[in-house]
Amino acid sequence: MGPLENDLERLYDESAQQLFVCALAITRCPALAEDAVHDAFRRLLSLKQRPEDLKVYALRSVRNAAIDIHRKGRRAAALTPTYVFDACDPRDQVGLMEFKNRVAAALLKLPDDERETIVQHLYGGLTFREIAEVRENSLNTVASWYRRGLEKLRRELEEP
Repeated sequence: MGPLENDLERLYDESAQQLFVCALAITRCPALAEDAVHDAFRRLLSLKQRPEDLKVYALRSVRNAAIDIHRKGRRAAALTPTYVFDACDPRDQVGLMEFKNRVAAALLKLPDDERETIVQHLYGGLTFREIAEVRENSLNTVASWYRRGLEKLRRELEEP
């Protein structure tokens, strides 16, 4: 195994959840998000030289793979709250699961940029700077998407 392969393996071990959430924010389906991560890493393994910032390059590659999958029409049959939350936790109470359903539904109503930013930041643990680098947008734009999206979520969740 060469140095790039070692770096990619280490990156995957350290950032698998962030990579997955990056794809999940776009595909809205865990299986398709996994496909996007795998597609991106298959392409990354064929690189001739190591990019300057491998993590940002990998996140951007995963995002692009997820967009490709989404554009090709490979969509989930039904979108469920498992899009963001793990519904298999037996400790979940009915009220909490109801709230999770409302949050997941509200997230799906947001514009793509706002939803993707919120999911990547809150559930993927990416900083605004990382999101801005991956999406090739300014830090202010990412912060605006986040702020506007949270405001829309708040209004949606306050409705009876």
